[in-house]
Amino acid sequence: MTTPSDATAAPLVAVLMATHDGAAFVEEQARSILGQRDVRVRLVVSDDASTDGTPLLLERLAADERVTVLAPGSFGTPQANFLRLMREADVDGAVAVALADQDDVWHDDKLSRQLALLERLDVDAVSSNVVAFWEREDGSRRTELIDKAQPQTPLDFLLESAGPGCTFLIDAEAFAAIRDAIRQPPHGSARIDDSAVPHDWLAYAIVRASGGRWHIDAEPTLDYRQHDANATGANTGLTQAAVRFRRLASGEYRQQCGAVARLSASVADDAQRPRLERIAPLFDGTDLGSRMALHRLAPELRREATERRLLRIALVLGFW
Repeated sequence: MTTPSDATAAPLVAVLMATHDGAAFVEEQARSILGQRDVRVRLVVSDDASTDGTPLLLERLAADERVTVLAPGSFGTPQANFLRLMREADVDGAVAVALADQDDVWHDDKLSRQLALLERLDVDAVSSNVVAFWEREDGSRRTELIDKAQPQTPLDFLLESAGPGCTFLIDAEAFAAIRDAIRQPPHGSARIDDSAVPHDWLAYAIVRASGGRWHIDAEPTLDYRQHDANATGANTGLTQAAVRFRRLASGEYRQQCGAVARLSASVADDAQRPRLERIAPLFDGTDLGSRMALHRLAPELRREATERRLLRIALVLGFW
């Protein structure tokens, strides 16, 4: 915990947390955020029409001058709530911005470790692996490492995020670019549908397409709570593999990829823009030519070998 004597010297990080019916978890998570070592924290919270005790809990938390609760609203999805935060939260004076789910527990050195990585590696953003946990009735936990730290590929940002958004730390300049893009999409890019594409995927794509550097850390930085009400949980096991395949076949995922690709092309630096402008239309149709072009790009589109194989199978069979 930062002490009063060194508080003014410690870097300030703005943490954006979205909540919805999270009374069972929010207080523990807020403590883990406010208890970060060697940093100052400004926690900004947006609640999405909670009907449990969350609003009252947030009112109590806001007695701490480090906590700001935005006016309540009704957003419908976690990504829409996070995009509200990313557009509206006060991040002035912060050296970096982090995203936080309501139900995790951060390791007490999460922010200090990630700030050190930003500086040492000279990158614009970092994310990390997590330790997923399931609480048993006897109070014990089952845990599993969720590994998202496979080597990045040139175009992975068109099809996936950089791991769970709850692990993200983005430096102030890169966050400003993200905020600009989601507030007022660049010329040639349609306005973002707040419920259509996950906020963390959008953030990753904007940074990578615009020439930013992103590091995915193999060291877990938080305990990733799993429960029945998870909006997006640990992506493991045969059940989740079946869910991903159905998502491929439904057409929804392809539409999301198309939206991300068009936004990426519109914010891209000079080195990447021509190629992204050629790739973006490939997501608009399922004709054989488009599918085979994406098939050839598969090694660049996913980080994990199994996901590349699944993508190629779906493209060959015409499911995607």
